[in-house]
Amino acid sequence: MKKLILLCAVLTVAPLAAFAKDAYHEYYGLEEYGLRHNTTRMEFYGGMAEPQDNWSHNGQEVEIGKTGFSAGLAFLRNISPYFTLGVDGNYTGFASGDKFNAGTQQAKYNSGIATGLIIGRINIFPSQPTRLYVTSGLGIGHMFTREKFDDGSHDTVNSTSWAAMLGTGIEFDIDDTVIFGVEGRYNLVDLDGDYPDALGKSRYHYLSAMLKIGCRF
Repeated sequence: MKKLILLCAVLTVAPLAAFAKDAYHEYYGLEEYGLRHNTTRMEFYGGMAEPQDNWSHNGQEVEIGKTGFSAGLAFLRNISPYFTLGVDGNYTGFASGDKFNAGTQQAKYNSGIATGLIIGRINIFPSQPTRLYVTSGLGIGHMFTREKFDDGSHDTVNSTSWAAMLGTGIEFDIDDTVIFGVEGRYNLVDLDGDYPDALGKSRYHYLSAMLKIGCRF
């Protein structure tokens, strides 16, 4: 008898629960987590950048700069849940390095790098609200390095050439439109013009770690 009563209770409660769930979704809207094809996302991100190389100046090794910041904006299109294609604009500024001897004066370097890349992502667990991904990009990079002297004067070297990056990240769906995540990148820029002769470098690489927030529409 008890089992019969329990079975009746289950058969009664289950339809009521399903009805309540459908009514809730109809009133509040159904949240859709995960990535879907043919959807567009915009992401803002920012964090820290770490220079990886030192320069050569008149036979002495000097710093390009110290730990700085990196910030950017990306527009992405989900070609499929597993693959994303887009464009990415980023600026990285390094803090000034330590002073060094520059003839009769002391001087220090600071540098900045701007990149515009076409990027792709491979998404892992794309239907889940928490996802991993790997990303890479190729495009144009502009870098400047300024040597600032104690008397206020300065010399600047510039380069505009190709740039690339390789990264990985994790992201979370806050709701059906807002995304939060963490991304790390290895970045590389080619240096042309006066860089090889002036500073002994034809390529430069650096690391960046950033937080991001995005929305899809």
